[in-house]
Amino acid sequence: MKLFSYKNRPFHLGPYPLERLPRSHCMPDLAAVPPMQALRFHRENDSNLVNAMRRYQAMLDAIRDGLVKKDRATIPGDLAERSRHLKSFGYYQDASQAGVCRIDRDMWLYQPIANADVRELAELLRTQQTKTLAAGIDVIMAELKESMSAAPTRSDHHTHALVYLYEHPRDPGENEPGCDWLRDSQAERASVRASETAAILSNYIRLLGYEARGHSATCSDIDLNRLAVAAGLAQVTQGSEGPVLTNPYTGARFGLCAITTTLELEPDLPLAPATDLATRWHTHGPAWWLGQGFAKNRFNQVAYSKRQYRDGAYPFERSKRVETPTTLIDEPRIPRVPKRTDMFARAIFGDMGKQVQDGARNGNYVRKSATSFAARRPLGAFVLLQDGTVADSICAQARDERRNADNIKAALYFLGADAVGISRCPEWAYYSHDAV
Repeated sequence: MKLFSYKNRPFHLGPYPLERLPRSHCMPDLAAVPPMQALRFHRENDSNLVNAMRRYQAMLDAIRDGLVKKDRATIPGDLAERSRHLKSFGYYQDASQAGVCRIDRDMWLYQPIANADVRELAELLRTQQTKTLAAGIDVIMAELKESMSAAPTRSDHHTHALVYLYEHPRDPGENEPGCDWLRDSQAERASVRASETAAILSNYIRLLGYEARGHSATCSDIDLNRLAVAAGLAQVTQGSEGPVLTNPYTGARFGLCAITTTLELEPDLPLAPATDLATRWHTHGPAWWLGQGFAKNRFNQVAYSKRQYRDGAYPFERSKRVETPTTLIDEPRIPRVPKRTDMFARAIFGDMGKQVQDGARNGNYVRKSATSFAARRPLGAFVLLQDGTVADSICAQARDERRNADNIKAALYFLGADAVGISRCPEWAYYSHDAV
């Protein structure tokens, strides 16, 4: 429910009214922050979605660092504008909240957290050949192999950190249709989504000519909990089992990622305790209840609080349905063409002239925008994970078509999809020949 528009809200402020929270000029005692615990993507139940997310998390950890562009880009000298820009980029990547802090020596982990699954990907990169004509894929693969084989480097000379918080939607219901795969996967879901942002934005900063490295719940050189406190995204509260990291609006239901960098930024102030009623009324009173000028409010905060995951966030069930498409599809006469004839491939091979070919070489048309090119690296890396071995047998639960459809839709909506539809895949939908 929304009663007020937020169309005039500056994008860098994000969906939550963080600007209403009281701040302190004194850094909290970071020694009181509960230490960061490494997250491991493994479930005994083979059908749990976490097991399928494992390689994607490992790939994001594998590309968290990389080559830095030698020439530095022209960027604003105003540190506040730099921070606003990078916060906005994070919100564009669906982060719930964003903050910036300076890095102190005691924020670095004495023993960095490493993702053991990255070693498997290193072997995959060394031995597997991609089967795609995507522009610039050879450059991406070459850079990935180089960075994976390079000796580990230190990042403790980085001076600033960008911290992004990803909130949890509601927990799947115990007997909710479509949620067979989703049990106990909130932390992993937040980690994958946050790691996407860390991989893309760290690459973006490196394209600007500054060192940057992403840090996730599964692979980090720095304590994400301490960064969240320093960046004004969390506080330490006393729980029944000891100190707990909480956010004023999401509680303890969130995951974190960070990017450490040599790019100088304007830091945020840490949170101050809301000790009086007037402050609490300002941060969690009527303006918060009704969403007075910001996207989130007390009533719409938790995603899928009133809808089943399989149904999605939008009421597609109200749409009129028909058995066959209303647009005529003359199936017997639809020609099947080879992948070699799509426009991206034809551009690479020069079918449309040298100018178009030069624009497609090494993905040059993507390079024109640093933000687009920043996302090109993880997109290219994921090509290696698009196929894989098939299970030897099908479990009894996976023989129910309706149940399969519900599980697929719920999983995609749980991961952040906006609209999901399922159809048959006729022969004419496939290329007659692969790229190679």
